[in-house]
Amino acid sequence: TLTTPINAMVVLQTAVAWFLSIGAVLLALTPQTGSTPRRWRIQKVDDETGIMWTGGWGGGESSAFETLVIEMRKLPKGRLGVNLMSGERKVSRVVYKEAFNAGWRVGDEVLEVNGKMLSSNRAVQMAVKKAVSYHTKFGGSLSFKVRRWGVPDGTRGMLRLTSVDGKRDHLVPMIDIIRGVLQDYRVVLFMEGNLTAPKTRLDGQVVRMLDSLGVGFKAMDCSDNKTNPDSRAIAAELSGESVLPQLFVNGSHVAGGRAPRDSLSRVV
Repeated sequence: TLTTPINAMVVLQTAVAWFLSIGAVLLALTPQTGSTPRRWRIQKVDDETGIMWTGGWGGGESSAFETLVIEMRKLPKGRLGVNLMSGERKVSRVVYKEAFNAGWRVGDEVLEVNGKMLSSNRAVQMAVKKAVSYHTKFGGSLSFKVRRWGVPDGTRGMLRLTSVDGKRDHLVPMIDIIRGVLQDYRVVLFMEGNLTAPKTRLDGQVVRMLDSLGVGFKAMDCSDNKTNPDSRAIAAELSGESVLPQLFVNGSHVAGGRAPRDSLSRVV
Protein backbone atom coordinates (compact mmCIF):
# COMPACT_ATOMS: atom_id res chain seq x y z
CA THR A 1 0.00 0.00 0.00
CA LEU A 2 0.91 3.70 -0.19
CA THR A 3 0.17 4.37 3.50
CA THR A 4 3.69 3.79 4.83
CA PRO A 5 5.53 5.95 2.23
CA ILE A 6 2.99 8.76 2.66
CA ASN A 7 3.28 8.66 6.45
CA ALA A 8 7.07 8.63 6.20
CA MET A 9 6.95 11.66 3.90
CA VAL A 10 4.69 13.56 6.33
CA VAL A 11 7.05 12.77 9.20
CA LEU A 12 10.03 13.92 7.13
CA GLN A 13 8.31 17.19 6.17
CA THR A 14 7.35 17.85 9.79
CA ALA A 15 10.92 17.20 10.95
CA VAL A 16 12.36 19.55 8.33
CA ALA A 17 9.90 22.30 9.28
CA TRP A 18 10.74 21.81 12.94
CA PHE A 19 14.50 22.07 12.31
CA LEU A 20 13.99 25.18 10.16
CA SER A 21 11.94 26.87 12.89
CA ILE A 22 14.56 26.01 15.53
CA GLY A 23 17.26 27.38 13.23
CA ALA A 24 15.34 30.65 12.82
CA VAL A 25 15.04 31.02 16.60
CA LEU A 26 18.75 30.33 17.11
CA LEU A 27 19.62 32.82 14.37
CA ALA A 28 17.47 35.48 16.03
CA LEU A 29 19.27 34.92 19.33
CA THR A 30 22.78 34.92 17.87
CA PRO A 31 24.81 38.15 17.60
CA GLN A 32 25.21 39.12 13.95
CA THR A 33 28.37 40.29 12.25
CA GLY A 34 28.72 42.61 9.29
CA SER A 35 27.77 46.20 8.58
CA THR A 36 24.87 46.29 11.08
CA PRO A 37 26.04 44.36 14.15
CA ARG A 38 23.51 43.55 16.80
CA ARG A 39 24.19 44.77 20.32
CA TRP A 40 23.00 43.33 23.60
CA ARG A 41 21.13 45.91 25.64
CA ILE A 42 21.12 45.48 29.39
CA GLN A 43 18.74 47.02 31.88
CA LYS A 44 20.16 50.27 33.24
CA VAL A 45 19.16 53.71 34.40
CA ASP A 46 20.22 56.55 32.14
CA ASP A 47 22.30 59.04 34.13
CA GLU A 48 20.87 62.01 32.24
CA THR A 49 17.14 61.36 32.48
CA GLY A 50 16.76 58.58 34.99
CA ILE A 51 14.64 56.66 32.49
CA MET A 52 15.28 52.92 32.68
CA TRP A 53 15.89 51.04 29.45
CA THR A 54 15.49 47.29 29.11
CA GLY A 55 16.08 45.32 25.95
CA GLY A 56 17.67 42.52 23.99
CA TRP A 57 19.30 42.02 20.62
CA GLY A 58 18.78 44.88 18.23
CA GLY A 59 20.44 46.82 15.44
CA GLY A 60 19.59 49.29 12.72
CA GLU A 61 15.85 49.60 12.17
CA SER A 62 15.02 46.55 14.27
CA SER A 63 12.45 46.62 17.05
CA ALA A 64 15.15 47.94 19.36
CA PHE A 65 14.61 51.35 17.78
CA GLU A 66 11.67 53.64 17.25
CA THR A 67 11.67 56.24 14.48
CA LEU A 68 9.41 59.20 15.15
CA VAL A 69 8.80 62.80 14.08
CA ILE A 70 9.03 65.73 16.51
CA GLU A 71 7.20 68.91 15.51
CA MET A 72 8.01 72.26 17.15
CA ARG A 73 5.85 75.31 16.45
CA LYS A 74 7.48 77.49 19.10
CA LEU A 75 11.13 77.65 20.12
CA PRO A 76 12.19 78.37 23.73
CA LYS A 77 14.12 81.65 23.73
CA GLY A 78 14.75 81.28 20.01
CA ARG A 79 16.64 78.03 20.53
CA LEU A 80 15.93 74.39 19.86
CA GLY A 81 16.40 73.59 23.55
CA VAL A 82 18.57 70.48 23.23
CA ASN A 83 22.32 69.83 23.13
CA LEU A 84 24.14 67.29 20.95
CA MET A 85 26.95 64.96 21.94
CA SER A 86 30.31 66.05 20.55
CA GLY A 87 30.86 64.55 17.10
CA GLU A 88 27.50 62.73 17.09
CA ARG A 89 23.90 63.32 16.09
CA LYS A 90 22.61 62.20 19.50
CA VAL A 91 20.99 64.46 22.08
CA SER A 92 23.04 64.78 25.28
CA ARG A 93 20.75 67.16 27.19
CA VAL A 94 17.17 68.40 26.98
CA VAL A 95 17.62 71.90 28.35
CA TYR A 96 14.16 73.48 28.20
CA LYS A 97 10.76 72.10 29.14
CA GLU A 98 9.30 73.24 25.80
CA ALA A 99 11.69 70.88 24.01
CA PHE A 100 10.88 68.05 26.44
CA ASN A 101 7.15 68.58 26.03
CA ALA A 102 7.57 68.59 22.25
CA GLY A 103 8.93 65.06 22.58
CA TRP A 104 12.73 65.35 22.75
CA ARG A 105 14.55 62.81 24.94
CA VAL A 106 18.19 62.26 25.83
CA GLY A 107 19.72 59.76 23.39
CA ASP A 108 17.53 60.73 20.42
CA GLU A 109 19.52 60.49 17.20
CA VAL A 110 18.66 63.21 14.67
CA LEU A 111 18.09 61.75 11.20
CA GLU A 112 16.36 64.62 9.38
CA VAL A 113 15.64 68.33 9.84
CA ASN A 114 12.64 69.63 7.85
CA GLY A 115 12.80 66.59 5.59
CA LYS A 116 16.53 66.83 4.83
CA MET A 117 18.55 63.72 5.66
CA LEU A 118 21.69 64.36 7.70
CA SER A 119 24.72 62.20 8.34
CA SER A 120 26.97 64.08 10.76
CA ASN A 121 27.03 66.31 13.82
CA ARG A 122 28.17 69.24 11.68
CA ALA A 123 25.37 68.70 9.18
CA VAL A 124 22.77 68.62 11.98
CA GLN A 125 24.11 71.82 13.52
CA MET A 126 24.07 73.66 10.20
CA ALA A 127 20.57 72.43 9.34
CA VAL A 128 19.21 73.39 12.78
CA LYS A 129 20.82 76.84 12.57
CA LYS A 130 19.25 77.42 9.16
CA ALA A 131 15.84 76.13 10.27
CA VAL A 132 15.84 78.26 13.45
CA SER A 133 16.83 81.35 11.47
CA TYR A 134 14.02 80.77 8.97
CA HIS A 135 11.54 80.15 11.80
CA THR A 136 12.56 83.38 13.53
CA LYS A 137 11.96 85.40 10.36
CA PHE A 138 8.93 83.73 8.86
CA GLY A 139 7.42 81.49 11.55
CA GLY A 140 6.04 78.05 10.83
CA SER A 141 6.91 74.73 12.43
CA LEU A 142 10.15 72.77 12.54
CA SER A 143 10.13 69.04 11.86
CA PHE A 144 12.73 66.56 13.12
CA LYS A 145 12.88 62.85 12.39
CA VAL A 146 14.74 61.04 15.17
CA ARG A 147 15.63 57.47 16.02
CA ARG A 148 15.17 56.52 19.64
CA TRP A 149 17.11 53.69 21.23
CA GLY A 150 15.38 51.71 23.96
CA VAL A 151 11.73 51.81 23.05
CA PRO A 152 9.72 51.51 26.29
CA ASP A 153 9.01 47.82 26.49
CA GLY A 154 6.49 47.26 29.24
CA THR A 155 8.80 45.29 31.49
CA ARG A 156 8.79 45.46 35.28
CA GLY A 157 11.22 47.97 36.80
CA MET A 158 11.92 51.10 38.82
CA LEU A 159 12.17 54.64 37.43
CA ARG A 160 14.64 57.24 38.68
CA LEU A 161 14.29 60.89 37.67
CA THR A 162 17.87 61.98 38.41
CA SER A 163 21.32 60.43 38.52
CA VAL A 164 22.32 58.23 41.45
CA ASP A 165 23.69 61.21 43.41
CA GLY A 166 20.56 63.27 42.74
CA LYS A 167 22.17 65.60 40.18
CA ARG A 168 19.97 67.18 37.51
CA ASP A 169 21.60 67.98 34.19
CA HIS A 170 18.59 69.77 32.74
CA LEU A 171 16.21 72.63 33.39
CA VAL A 172 13.04 70.67 32.71
CA PRO A 173 10.56 70.90 35.63
CA MET A 174 9.96 67.57 37.32
CA ILE A 175 6.23 67.71 36.65
CA ASP A 176 6.91 67.81 32.90
CA ILE A 177 9.31 64.87 33.18
CA ILE A 178 6.71 62.84 35.07
CA ARG A 179 4.05 63.73 32.50
CA GLY A 180 6.46 62.45 29.87
CA VAL A 181 6.91 59.22 31.83
CA LEU A 182 3.14 58.73 31.93
CA GLN A 183 3.06 59.13 28.15
CA ASP A 184 6.00 56.78 27.57
CA TYR A 185 4.91 53.90 29.80
CA ARG A 186 1.51 52.20 29.83
CA VAL A 187 1.34 51.37 33.56
CA VAL A 188 3.07 53.54 36.19
CA LEU A 189 2.83 53.08 39.95
CA PHE A 190 3.79 55.84 42.41
CA MET A 191 4.70 54.14 45.66
CA GLU A 192 6.90 54.23 48.76
CA GLY A 193 9.96 51.99 48.63
CA ASN A 194 10.99 49.75 45.74
CA LEU A 195 9.67 46.58 44.17
CA THR A 196 11.88 44.43 46.36
CA ALA A 197 11.03 46.19 49.60
CA PRO A 198 7.77 48.19 49.54
CA LYS A 199 7.51 50.45 52.59
CA THR A 200 3.78 49.98 53.22
CA ARG A 201 1.37 47.06 53.16
CA LEU A 202 -0.75 48.73 50.47
CA ASP A 203 2.27 49.25 48.22
CA GLY A 204 3.17 45.58 48.55
CA GLN A 205 -0.39 44.45 47.81
CA VAL A 206 -0.61 46.50 44.59
CA VAL A 207 2.82 45.29 43.40
CA ARG A 208 1.83 41.66 44.04
CA MET A 209 -1.47 42.15 42.23
CA LEU A 210 0.23 43.62 39.17
CA ASP A 211 2.70 40.73 39.20
CA SER A 212 -0.08 38.16 39.54
CA LEU A 213 -1.85 39.67 36.52
CA GLY A 214 1.35 39.45 34.48
CA VAL A 215 1.32 43.20 33.88
CA GLY A 216 4.57 44.92 32.99
CA PHE A 217 4.82 48.22 34.84
CA LYS A 218 7.19 50.93 36.04
CA ALA A 219 7.26 52.12 39.63
CA MET A 220 8.63 55.30 41.21
CA ASP A 221 9.79 55.58 44.82
CA CYS A 222 8.18 58.80 46.06
CA SER A 223 9.83 58.45 49.47
CA ASP A 224 13.27 59.03 47.90
CA ASN A 225 13.20 62.80 47.47
CA LYS A 226 16.88 62.88 46.50
CA THR A 227 16.58 60.88 43.30
CA ASN A 228 12.88 61.62 42.66
CA PRO A 229 12.48 65.20 43.93
CA ASP A 230 8.90 66.43 44.42
CA SER A 231 7.50 63.17 43.04
CA ARG A 232 5.10 62.73 45.98
CA ALA A 233 3.64 66.24 45.54
CA ILE A 234 3.45 65.79 41.76
CA ALA A 235 1.69 62.44 42.10
CA ALA A 236 -0.82 64.15 44.41
CA GLU A 237 -1.30 67.01 41.93
CA LEU A 238 -1.85 64.70 38.96
CA SER A 239 -4.11 62.28 40.81
CA GLY A 240 -5.96 64.67 43.08
CA GLU A 241 -5.17 62.41 46.04
CA SER A 242 -2.43 62.75 48.64
CA VAL A 243 -2.27 59.09 49.69
CA LEU A 244 0.05 56.51 48.10
CA PRO A 245 0.16 54.28 46.14
CA GLN A 246 -1.28 55.89 42.99
CA LEU A 247 -1.78 53.96 39.76
CA PHE A 248 -1.81 55.41 36.23
CA VAL A 249 -2.71 53.47 33.08
CA ASN A 250 -2.28 54.88 29.56
CA GLY A 251 -1.47 58.29 31.04
CA SER A 252 -4.67 58.50 33.08
CA HIS A 253 -5.15 58.22 36.82
CA VAL A 254 -6.94 55.01 37.74
CA ALA A 255 -7.03 54.80 41.52
CA GLY A 256 -5.10 55.43 44.70
CA GLY A 257 -4.77 54.13 48.24
CA ARG A 258 -6.84 50.96 48.66
CA ALA A 259 -8.79 51.46 45.44
CA PRO A 260 -6.20 49.97 42.99
CA ARG A 261 -6.87 46.53 44.44
CA ASP A 262 -10.50 46.77 43.33
CA SER A 263 -9.92 48.34 39.91
CA LEU A 264 -6.79 46.59 38.59
CA SER A 265 -8.61 43.68 36.98
CA ARG A 266 -10.87 46.08 35.04
CA VAL A 267 -8.22 48.35 33.53
CA VAL A 268 -5.06 46.31 32.86
